[in-house]
Amino acid sequence: MNDQTYFLDLAEDARQWLVFVDTPSGPRAVPVYEDASEFEDVKVVVEDKEKRKIVN
Repeated sequence: MNDQTYFLDLAEDARQWLVFVDTPSGPRAVPVYEDASEFEDVKVVVEDKEKRKIVN
């Protein structure tokens, strides 16, 4: 984006996103501002068209 390379990482222990931009002198952290409310755990639904047994 804007001729720069960005890296995105999730710091699970801190429950926050980390964003870095690559610069000639090395990676630089980019502040991330969260403007959304807290969310609950994400639920994933898997459609098994072959009717296999899915173990949780």
